[in-house]
Amino acid sequence: MNYRRLHASLLLLALAACDNGALAPTTSDAPSGEALDDQAVAVGIMPDPDDVEFAGRFETRSELGTDKFCAVSNGTQQFNIGFLAVYGPESKCEGTGTATIKGQTVRVVLTGQGSCSFDARYDGIELRFPGTVESGCSTYCSANANLSGTHYFMVQPGDEAARQTLGRDIERLCG
Repeated sequence: MNYRRLHASLLLLALAACDNGALAPTTSDAPSGEALDDQAVAVGIMPDPDDVEFAGRFETRSELGTDKFCAVSNGTQQFNIGFLAVYGPESKCEGTGTATIKGQTVRVVLTGQGSCSFDARYDGIELRFPGTVESGCSTYCSANANLSGTHYFMVQPGDEAARQTLGRDIERLCG
């Protein structure tokens, strides 16, 4: 396949879309990034951040294994959560706790093995833990493992899907 021709065709299609106004941002007081996000939500490319479902099963697969996260609604804006971040057959981070959502910010509080809380980001598709978490979070990890910067993609929405998420030491992460 001639990649140069493919790239040129894609560029021409993009320019044609700009000419007919399909990609032109709307006039508003919002910064251009927000205007583009609003248009992406309107056409269904991005989920509406004001109407995202957080309860469900999340995963990220790699050559080291499958990282898992789950969230079950407890009837309020708070969720019971569990997670597993794998770093090979013997190395992992695993724990349970609660999460509270405000916009795209998810306040995660882990319980049971030490003091660990942080703000994660959720855009309706991907949940992203921060690049640095407090030192107390290391109690949820084995040697050479760290939950900083881990991320998870929604694979199945709903409380029932979340309750089926299996861990290693914790049989059901959201059971």
